[in-house]
Amino acid sequence: MNFTTRLVLLAVFACSTTQSSSTYSKASFVPPAAPSITKAGWPSAANHPSRVQQQIATGYGTELFGKKKNVGGSSAVKTAGVPPVTKNGKIQIKMLTSVPNIGQAGDIIFVSSAVFQNQLQRQKKARLISAEEVANLEAEKQKEEAEATQKAVDTKKMMEEVMFESLGEECSTDQDICGVALTMKRKAGPEGNLFGGINPKMIMEELANTFPDGSWEGKQAKLTAMKDSDGKDVKKKDIKHTGEYTCVVKLGNDVDVTFILSVVAEE
Repeated sequence: MNFTTRLVLLAVFACSTTQSSSTYSKASFVPPAAPSITKAGWPSAANHPSRVQQQIATGYGTELFGKKKNVGGSSAVKTAGVPPVTKNGKIQIKMLTSVPNIGQAGDIIFVSSAVFQNQLQRQKKARLISAEEVANLEAEKQKEEAEATQKAVDTKKMMEEVMFESLGEECSTDQDICGVALTMKRKAGPEGNLFGGINPKMIMEELANTFPDGSWEGKQAKLTAMKDSDGKDVKKKDIKHTGEYTCVVKLGNDVDVTFILSVVAEE
């Protein structure tokens, strides 16, 4: 190939290159599309995927998937299919353990759904309670109170029978009460001064020993009054002398018994 032929080929190649380059348009920069945000916005902390997976695994908080219904001004909460009892925007619960400033174990109270979910339910310190369960508990409570009242009445009759059997000629009809129901023996000096006093707790213990079938259990049974033969109140002080003392014991609701305590010296 001679020099002239080479020049012709170079010219043809250059011409074809120019024509092919003219068919392409200049590239322009296309900016990336802005990320679109849905109307609901970013997932909230409550509905974050990681938390949702944990809720599904533990079975807690699954109602966060849907819109909560407003019942009585508070968010509806359901646990194990128990429909919540609402009042003034709060839900009714039963305390499982005592929590300061909220309630004691066994109390049935109303709290906000936020307090229940965030403070009590998570730590298993309370649970929801249905209206039917509350009604059953109330019926059971009334039954127990009726049984306790009847037992208190029976205890009073028991003590009054003992007092009637101990009546003596010295008991006059103008006395409000006579007949000894309880006798306590203590060491005493020649003038009747006791070596050690007798307090209300000792009297209640002696009543329980003397009348084992009586109603002495619970907070209701307590000594409410104690007077000496002169009518002086000695409840706040220990009995320091032999003699007879008029005592009043509360056995239950509206059930009181008045009896005579005889304190004698041991022989």
